[in-house]
Amino acid sequence: MVRLVVAMLLAATSAEPRTLQGVLGDAQERVNLRPAAAFTNFARHVTELVTAPSLTSAASAALAGTAPIDSSMSGLGPIFLDHAATLGAGVTNANVIAQRGFAAANLFSQPFNELGLDSFPVIARRTRTGDPTAPALRALRLRYALDLHVWAMAFAVSHGVTDHLDLSLVLPILSTRLDANVRAKIVAVSTPAGGIARVDGPSLGGDIPTVESTGVGDLTIRAKYGLPAPKPWKAALTLEMQFPTGDPLELHGTGAYWITPGVDLALPVWGQRAELDLHAALNFNITHSIQSQALYGVSGSVILWPKRLAGIVEFLGTSQLDNAFAPHSTDVLVLTPTGIGPDPLLGVGFQGRIDQFNLSFGLRAILGHGVMLFASGVYALNPDEGVRPVGVIPTVGLGASF
Repeated sequence: MVRLVVAMLLAATSAEPRTLQGVLGDAQERVNLRPAAAFTNFARHVTELVTAPSLTSAASAALAGTAPIDSSMSGLGPIFLDHAATLGAGVTNANVIAQRGFAAANLFSQPFNELGLDSFPVIARRTRTGDPTAPALRALRLRYALDLHVWAMAFAVSHGVTDHLDLSLVLPILSTRLDANVRAKIVAVSTPAGGIARVDGPSLGGDIPTVESTGVGDLTIRAKYGLPAPKPWKAALTLEMQFPTGDPLELHGTGAYWITPGVDLALPVWGQRAELDLHAALNFNITHSIQSQALYGVSGSVILWPKRLAGIVEFLGTSQLDNAFAPHSTDVLVLTPTGIGPDPLLGVGFQGRIDQFNLSFGLRAILGHGVMLFASGVYALNPDEGVRPVGVIPTVGLGASF
């Protein structure tokens, strides 16, 4: 009895912790499908789409690393994009921002809670250790119902080293939770004669225990240098570096090093009561160069109540420079009306470049003594590209300059 207790304790202490990506990658075991590379690749691709450090990511405030840096620098200007102005020598700006990245989401237009609804049945072959009387192969109609939640908070501090040079640091904190239900129904089996017979077989699977985690995300540092420009224009160059301090298996980070050179332009208009801003950057993934992307955006802001309130509208764009996923990496054998052939798992094809466009609209309130409160909603303009949250994603923040 003592040996049994000791063995159980050793097994418990040596067991690997359940991670969000690991649970998603092993979901097929709930319906007695053999572990396959396609399921692991599917989980990894979904994770990469959620955590990609872009202006339009699920939790862009923390994952992109850039959103909270300049949000409360001035009454006018963007919330998510960088400001072209610099702080000035000796001035410090600090911000805290919070965002609920997911409440519901789509994966290439398929709702997370209905993945595989219109896909072909997956072929499962009998293993050597299986029931020798079972059919050589079965066709299972596979369904994933995922409920993914991502909350993000980021702390950012910038300091004006000189009138032209700002240095910034962003520390994100992320919390993730995944509830999942995986089911499969046997709809066809092989016959002794080598054919396929349609059946109304049993249903397999069920709920997967919730997996959740909270931790530090990827740390970002940024340098911004103000350029000479004809008045009233303002211009700046930025250089960001992102470090893999977050756990990618829990959707807290990318597991890669990124470097992002960019340029910012600003033009005050309407007698300094409004401002137009432009931003463009190349986001290079040093660890996995194929995942590099272009970031770009345009912003318009206007004073709604002098010295008290400003309204901001931003267009935020992200474009992959290449196909970030290997073609057919999630292919499985399926049963089609014309026979057995390959098709992407759950009917989700990770092929081609991904372009994501968002619209952000928000308010910035000037509370006095250098303190500003800001709030924004982000809406996906092309919800069929990659992993996209459903509806408006709320973002709130508070900042101060001193």
